[in-house]
Amino acid sequence: MNASRSTFFAILIFLLLGPTVFAQNERERLESQKKALQQKIQETEKILTQTSSKKTSSIGRLRALNNQISNRSSLIGAIKGEVSLLDEDILENEGIINSMEEDLKLLKDEYAAMIYSAQKTNKGFNELTFLFSSSTFNQLFMRMKYLKQYSEARKTQARQIGIVQASLEEQNNEILSQRAVKQSLLDDELTENRKLEDLRGEQRSLVARLTQQEQQVRKQLQEQREAEKELTSRIDAIIEAERRAAALSSVDMSELSEAFANEKGKLPWPVSEGFVSSKFGTHRHPTSKRVTIKNEGIDIQTSQNASVRAVFPGKVISVMTVPGLGNTVILQHGDYFTAYSKLKSVYVKANDEVQSLQELGQVLTDRENISEVKFRIHDPKGSVNPEVWLQNR
Repeated sequence: MNASRSTFFAILIFLLLGPTVFAQNERERLESQKKALQQKIQETEKILTQTSSKKTSSIGRLRALNNQISNRSSLIGAIKGEVSLLDEDILENEGIINSMEEDLKLLKDEYAAMIYSAQKTNKGFNELTFLFSSSTFNQLFMRMKYLKQYSEARKTQARQIGIVQASLEEQNNEILSQRAVKQSLLDDELTENRKLEDLRGEQRSLVARLTQQEQQVRKQLQEQREAEKELTSRIDAIIEAERRAAALSSVDMSELSEAFANEKGKLPWPVSEGFVSSKFGTHRHPTSKRVTIKNEGIDIQTSQNASVRAVFPGKVISVMTVPGLGNTVILQHGDYFTAYSKLKSVYVKANDEVQSLQELGQVLTDRENISEVKFRIHDPKGSVNPEVWLQNR
């Protein structure tokens, strides 16, 4: 391959072998994931700080720790993903640099040969004599053309050397920058790993303490079951009464029902920050593995005094109180209903019309310093998993 073609391909590689569309999209995805996880970690850190103000061993604190461990593990995974992408970029750039250095050497060798040849030829050589010694006009023209092309070739060669040198310097700076970013990411990963180990240590200690207090935990669980059984019974009765009343009335609520149904997966969260501490359905207790918990909705652990908000426009059909679970507000959205429990104060009353994100009340903080709201959704067939209706966070 001659120097011109070699240089052309080197520059072409430099210009075109930047990050692929896939790599760029993956980098943006990881960066977005990192920001979201860091936001979640900050929220859970705030919740953990509030639960630690009372030195008690609680299931709520264990759930917050579990959530924080999960988020930090995911964050470390995202950082590792970014380091992996940078390793690929650095390896690729090192290959480009090696190719460009080889091309630069060839260019310089060829340029040196041209200069040497010109100097050797110029000894005793005069361009005018060379031109005027032409035997024909056509030969004179061809000699003029040759001298011009030779001069341009030397200039072009010099320009190519300059271009490759500048590109090589830029590429070297880029790889230095990438290595600095990589080192910063590795430092972040090390810091996160240390924090993760600290959290896991606290998690093990807390599980051990709660296991020792199993009798007390079971007692609290039984009280919770009885309170939630009463709550479920009363919510179901209120919703059933509303359905019967709606069936006897001539009011058409199909438009509102359809509007609510179309928001599946897009509803805002009933609190601005927090995490799902207890999922929908039947699952095992966090410390008593032989004990199962059945949840007709989801519990969202949040910060103290958090505002609880309506997730969709609707009508307040009931405000009630259940011992152990604070106040509950039930909203009707056509054939759909939402219920918000564990409120310490309520700002609305029965028959009020509310808008999306309107504040319904303030979250209750229990004796273990856990602030948690219980959220339910009922479709025409019964209670459903609220998580699939809420926006991703």
